[in-house]
Amino acid sequence: MSVKKLTTIALISCIAYLTILVFKVPVQFLSYEIKDVIIAIGAMYLGGVSGIIICFVVSIIEMITISDSGIIGFLMNFISSVSYIIPICYFYNKTETVFCNKIPKIVKGIILGTIFMSINMFIFNVILTPIYLGISLKETMKLLFTLVTPFNIIKGIINGFLIYLIYKPLLKIVKKSNI
Repeated sequence: MSVKKLTTIALISCIAYLTILVFKVPVQFLSYEIKDVIIAIGAMYLGGVSGIIICFVVSIIEMITISDSGIIGFLMNFISSVSYIIPICYFYNKTETVFCNKIPKIVKGIILGTIFMSINMFIFNVILTPIYLGISLKETMKLLFTLVTPFNIIKGIINGFLIYLIYKPLLKIVKKSNI
């Protein structure tokens, strides 16, 4: 990996982390953050592996500095972000698509990313929420259907809308600046 690419990964990680500090909306034990917007655009520009590295770096820094949920919070943040950004990055960089050619590739990625993230977070919440909150599986399932899964779907839609609005002009600026 080149020094330039490593520096760009560090810069995007820093910007994504700063968005957590500046804009964080708590919803019970969850929080809405726009970091996945920055990470997704970084992954679209640098590629999926770099996107995963950015997710890891941001999740680690968040765990060390501001999170009170420890390793469980780290795992959930990392899994959520990776699950969301990989389909977006994949469809953005794919030259041709097999289904629904009338729908823009980025929209397909956002839809699939939202679905993939919501399903993965459901599965991992079934496993980790009883440990983290100290509640029964029955209470966990109720929480998943009434709060967590709707939250993740809404988060994916809002982040997707933001990505759709800014990805073209932002990537154009980044490519012109030769970062």
